[in-house]
Amino acid sequence: MDDSARKKSSSRPSAEPRVSAVKSIISPRRRGKAATTLPQILESLRQAERETEGFASDERILRSFVHALERLYPTTRFAMRLAPRGVEPAAIVQATTHHVRPDEASEVSITEAALSRAGLPLPYSEPTGMTLRRTYRPILAAGPTDPEQPSDGLDAPLCIAGEVVGVVAAELDRGAEVPTKLEDALLIAAAQVSSALTGGRLRREALHLRDYLEKLLEHANIPVLVVGRDRGIRVVSSSFVRITGLDRGTLETRDVLQLAGPRERARVLSAFVDALRGRDVAPFELRLPKAGGGQARLRFSLAPILDSEGRVAGVIAIGQDRTEVRELEGQVIHAEKLATLGQLAAGIVHEINNPLTSISVYGEYLLSKLRRTGAEESDLKRIERILRSSDRIMSFTRNLLTYARPSREEARPLGVHEVLDEAVGFCEHLIREAQVTVVREYATSLPKVSAVPGQLHQVFVNLITNACNAAHDEGGTIRLTTRLHGQDRIHILVEDDGVGIAADDLERVFEPFFSTRRRGKGTGLGLSIVKSIVERHRGAIEIDSRIGGGTRVLVTLPCLPA
Repeated sequence: MDDSARKKSSSRPSAEPRVSAVKSIISPRRRGKAATTLPQILESLRQAERETEGFASDERILRSFVHALERLYPTTRFAMRLAPRGVEPAAIVQATTHHVRPDEASEVSITEAALSRAGLPLPYSEPTGMTLRRTYRPILAAGPTDPEQPSDGLDAPLCIAGEVVGVVAAELDRGAEVPTKLEDALLIAAAQVSSALTGGRLRREALHLRDYLEKLLEHANIPVLVVGRDRGIRVVSSSFVRITGLDRGTLETRDVLQLAGPRERARVLSAFVDALRGRDVAPFELRLPKAGGGQARLRFSLAPILDSEGRVAGVIAIGQDRTEVRELEGQVIHAEKLATLGQLAAGIVHEINNPLTSISVYGEYLLSKLRRTGAEESDLKRIERILRSSDRIMSFTRNLLTYARPSREEARPLGVHEVLDEAVGFCEHLIREAQVTVVREYATSLPKVSAVPGQLHQVFVNLITNACNAAHDEGGTIRLTTRLHGQDRIHILVEDDGVGIAADDLERVFEPFFSTRRRGKGTGLGLSIVKSIVERHRGAIEIDSRIGGGTRVLVTLPCLPA
């Protein structure tokens, strides 16, 4: 389109449909040639059809067929135009051999004769986005500056799914002889253009849908597999790849049964066959390798995928990651076991205390009697050792009950050193088993803190227990340090020289049910509870650690005025 045509186009009101840029084919007038035959028409249109195979745009389709008609009838002017679609003003997609007259540039028209020529039934209604005319009105001019010449023309509709969407028109100078088989060529071209437009749009829609589904699967936060009838995996969602850590390229060449363990393959095969046969398949769980180690638990629902003829072409498996849920369920069951064990332990402690009281009372009596009767010193020492052991057991059981019993205590002034020493006493057996040495570096004249005794015991029992569990096989050292920080804060440090914690795990140590210990060796609740208790006492807790370099836990608590 030359500059003068663009200026005329830009001067139209914005509400009118705009003619899309560079959509006209301007060809010089040529001399006539011999009569056109039907084989020539078919061959020229067949060439245009070949040019538009694949994902051709509407504009390219119109251009190719206008070129085909122009090759057949070089002295005839041709135009193919599509009506604007949609609510917003849209471009008129078109291809022409000559300039469009300015007064016809903003609308697409078609005649009743064209609808009749195409065999459309009466009564005729105005096609969407087009103007229906009783007689043909020329739309093409020889050039943008040439005077308009009287013209005659004939047209035919372009249809998609039975709906008129455009027009193909041929124009001649008034009084000129109509070329041989021009009307046949126009009708055949209209039919082939309509078919090409339908196919092109379907292909573009299919491509768009494919891209849309690929993006949907790529960004969907659910594991999805598409499996063919041969059990080969066709499509894998990014969520599935992220959960399992498996390579997408490798997955898309594997048999779906290879994902399941030997014991689960029969169940997966049965579910797959039932889905292919159109039967309802109950959701089932599958254990798969998990990225970073361990196993993922995925719950799949299967549904058949039908092809264009309604036959089952494959199965889509939509999953739900149940790994964390299963882990939480296991931790809850474990916590319930611990609660039951605690109740049982309380009963056992009560039963132990009764005979211990008798041992202690009668031991005191025997010791007093032996002293009066002048018994040997070795016998007296044996009795004293019995009494010390019984007192130690009774002290431990009392503390254990205090620690295990749900706390109804109010906060009261406590000495941090006494709490630390009692926590060490609670963990004495763990300290002995871990072969660690406890080193105390206490500040002198430390103010007291306001705290619930049982809860503060729980904080340091957990920290000392963790330090014991982190010790190397050959043992190590746990260092307990206290110091005054400012005038109103106390720092309590629990340090060990154990195996340490990885940087990635360090960010999650306070999460409920997260544990760095082997499965079954910890509930993952300890540090979460510790943090909650410390914050409830208006304090703070920080952890610093590195692999092989031990762990340093700093607990800060507000202290009472000295």
